[in-house]
Amino acid sequence: KEHKQLAASAMQTRHAGVLGLAALVGAYPYDVPPWMPEILVHLATYVVDPAPIKQTVRKAFGEFWRTHQDVWPILKDRFNEEQLSTLTNLLASPSYFS
Repeated sequence: KEHKQLAASAMQTRHAGVLGLAALVGAYPYDVPPWMPEILVHLATYVVDPAPIKQTVRKAFGEFWRTHQDVWPILKDRFNEEQLSTLTNLLASPSYFS
């Protein structure tokens, strides 16, 4: 029972961290501050986590794309090649939508 409580607590802490990262990204609609590409790449690593974490990640990326797609040709220059690859793979991945 103690192991289950520890696991639940760890999951809550992890989800809290993901919610915080998602809030940082959401705080800058239509812009990509210098620190944001690394945050997005880090956030992308949680898309394979169990619910509710993966839903939080999907929602954050959906909102990011909605608010940034119109100016993406300009903003994508703020990402390095590896960061762009990670984001492209995430947004094109079948697991992102499942």
